[in-house]
Formats: sequence, C-alpha cells, structure tokens
Amino acid sequence: MKEVLILLSGVNKIEVLKMTSSVAKNLFYQSLFQGIKILMPVITIPIISKALGAQGIGIYSFTNSIAEYFILLSGLGITLYGNREIARVRDDKEKMNQTFSELVSLKLVTTIVSFILYSVVVLVFFQRDLLYYLIQSLHIIAVLFDISWFFMGIEDFKKVSLSNLAVQTMVFFGILFFINDYDDLPLYLLLQSLGNLLSQLVMWSFVFKKISIQLVPIKQMTRHLIPMVAYFFPQIAVIFYTTLSKTILGVLESPTAVGIYTNTLNLSTIIITMISTINLVMLPKMSNLFSKNKIDEINKTLHSLIHAQMFISIPAAFGVSALAATMVPWFFGSDFEILKIYIPIIAPVIIIMPIGIAISNQYLLPRGNTKIYSYSTFGGAAISIILNFSLIPILGVIGSVITSLIVETFVTAFRLIYLNRQTKFTFDIVLILKMVASAVIMAVTIKLTTKGMDDNFVTTLVQIVIGSVTYGSCSIALKVPYLKDLFLLLKGKIYHSKRYKVKN
Repeated sequence: MKEVLILLSGVNKIEVLKMTSSVAKNLFYQSLFQGIKILMPVITIPIISKALGAQGIGIYSFTNSIAEYFILLSGLGITLYGNREIARVRDDKEKMNQTFSELVSLKLVTTIVSFILYSVVVLVFFQRDLLYYLIQSLHIIAVLFDISWFFMGIEDFKKVSLSNLAVQTMVFFGILFFINDYDDLPLYLLLQSLGNLLSQLVMWSFVFKKISIQLVPIKQMTRHLIPMVAYFFPQIAVIFYTTLSKTILGVLESPTAVGIYTNTLNLSTIIITMISTINLVMLPKMSNLFSKNKIDEINKTLHSLIHAQMFISIPAAFGVSALAATMVPWFFGSDFEILKIYIPIIAPVIIIMPIGIAISNQYLLPRGNTKIYSYSTFGGAAISIILNFSLIPILGVIGSVITSLIVETFVTAFRLIYLNRQTKFTFDIVLILKMVASAVIMAVTIKLTTKGMDDNFVTTLVQIVIGSVTYGSCSIALKVPYLKDLFLLLKGKIYHSKRYKVKN
C-alpha cells in the first residue's frame, strides 16, 4: 500500500510518521466534513442569534440539554465501544456481521427504554414547552439509526463524511432561507432534529453492502452490556460538566441566560472541533499500534500531535480574545454585547481541551484504560455540580463560564499527570514559550493596527489576516518548525529534503 508522510514536529526534531494511504484518505474526508461543519456555523450563528435572540437560543439549548441526557442513555457508549469492537473483527466477515448485529439489537432496546423515560420526564416536569420537547425527541430516535461507529471501525470515513455533509448542507440552506425571526423557533428545532435523523438513515444505504444482519440470542446481545457501560459512565460525567450548566441556568435563571452562555462557548467550540479532528481519525490506528505493543511509536506520535495542536490552539485563543470586542456586535447581535467580556475569559479552553482530548483518544481509550478516563471525567463532573450550584445563584452566567474553564483545566491536568507517570511525557517549554510569545505579539499587533475601526465583518477579516501574518512571521523568526514544515509539504519538496529522509 502506498505510504504518505504526515509531519508532526517533536521536541528537538521532526518525527516522520508512516501512515497508510487509507488513513490519509480518512483524514481528508473527516477534515472535509469537519471543515464544512466549522464553516456552516460561522455563517448560521449570526443569522440564528439575530433572528431568535438570546431568548430563542436559550429555549433551544435548554430543551436540547434535557434531551441530551436521554440521547446519551440511548447510545450507551456505543460510539467509542462499537468503533473499537468493529476495528478488532473487521478482518473476519462472520465475526463482523455478528458483532454489528449484536450491537444494533442492543441499541434498539436501550433506545426504546430511553424514549419512554424521556416521555415520562417531559410530561411530568416540562409540559409548558411540550412542542419543543416533542421535536427534540427526534434526536433520541436518531441514535437508534446511528451506525457511524461501524464505518469508523472499518476506517471508511468517506461515506460518513459525505452523507453528513449532504444532509448538513440541506439544513444549512433551510436555516438560511426560513429562519427569520423568533416565531421560526419551532422550525429551527425541526430542521436540526430532522437533519440529525436523516443523516443517520442515509448511512444504512451503504451498510448492507458490507454487513449481513443476523438474528442474535439475548445472551449474545447482552455480552456487550457491561463493556459498553464502562464507556457510558465517563460520558455521563462529560454530559454533567458540559450540559449541566445549561440545565441549571435554565432552572435557576432564565432561557436568556442559557442563550448567552451557549453563544459564549460557540466560537471556542468551533475552533476546538477543528483542532481535534485528527483525534477521531487516529483512534483505530492507535488501537492497532497498542495491539502490536509499539509503545515507542505511540509515545512519539502522541507527543508530536499535542505540540502540533498547540501550534494552532495558542494563537487561536489569543486571537479570539483580541477579536472579541469588534466581532461580537456584528456576529452575535445586540442581545449578546456582554460576550465581549465572557469570550476572553473562556478562551483558554481552546488550548486546554485539545490536549485532554488527544490524551484520552490517542492513549487512554486505545489501550482500554477507561479507569483513568472515568476518574478524570467524574472528577470534572463533581467539580461542575458543586461550582454550578454555588456560583450560578451568585454570579449567573459568568458563574457557568468560570465553572467550565475550571472543569476543563482539571480534566486535562488529571490526564496529563497520569500520562507523565506512564510515559515520562513532558512539554517542550522552550517551544511553547516561542508559540506564546508569537501569539502575544500577534494579539497586540491586532489591537494596535485596528484600533478605531468599525465593528463589522471587514474589520474582523482584516484582523484575522494581520494576526495570521504576524504569528506566522514570528514563528519563522523564532524557529518554530511547524509553519516551515507546512510550506515544504505544500511545495512538494518534502520528499527531496534530506531532513525528512525515511530510513528503511
């Protein structure tokens, strides 16, 4: 199979990783989908924010937060567990058919149970907004048909990415043409829910070419229950420290508070999604490396990946903070002026979260170490519960923002400490300081050169260009290797450079 070279710089030298062409293609398709997924919110968030306002976005986010708990119960950890199990048996057609059938059958049961429980909770506690909760229930049904874990396990990201892309494009144009004011809130919920359901249904048109579904005895089906629960419990914790803030804000404060908090996180979430794309693609490969006990290669890959992510995340965090004052008014609208203060406060998570995600996806989960993963997420959940109930009554939205920052810092720090004990992982402090220095110079340059400019799209675009050029120039001047490596790769010189020569 043809090999490609993916460059991820290490501490003192460039680490050259040999990867099969299938991984390169998977990375391309996953990056394509994530790229469009990132681009679409950049266009739709201003439309939705101005049309629905903080109140409308808050209602959507709060009702969705209630549904999220039951969506999680319906999935029962199958995305990560199913991905791993299919990856293990993908070379044996009979075992793959059996495993797929068992997991789908089990998910049918969990989805039915989850839907019933959701209906009871809504009818008892949330009758006032019954229509919104009814529409949100489509997300639970969508979980039943979600088989993306299968395609991830066989490393076929093309079908998942292109199918999702087609459906998301339809939703995108639906928002563009039909969401105009607050009265369109039910339609907005319906577009999101139906889009999710349709994207799952489309994938079934591909699966029958690869799988023959079998009837499975209950005993065979339930053998997956305990291992799935091992993945499920940490996800409960994740929900508690990501979604609980919205739920508590909605109960103790108002939908408007939820809307402001939601948009505070939106920019950071978009950037984190972009930075962390490679993690999902690399999970099957890392599982394979662990199965072959290639520990040195695993450690080098993880070390290189984390530093490469930081090359992007550090300037992104400083850049978002520098852009907030002029970007918030035109991007989010008048209901969200307070975000000028909140966005810089939450910006450090852009650096922090990708590190924690990389450790969990590239080290903890491939080696089946759900114990440490669970400890970190449950610790984060406990802190989230305590701080949310303590800070929200006093500080309101800013209490939730501070809680999110503290929780994400704890989760990543916990995983880093464990990683250091197991692999002696250390950061290249000199390299990171160079990145930070470049980012600080970038942020100051943005502020000084665009001072007094109007709050509009053109100003933001100018700031991004100035920031990119400044950071890139400083990185080259300080000999931060990543940008130079990218230029070499794009020029096609990589295969001719002695520096990157691969020894057989």
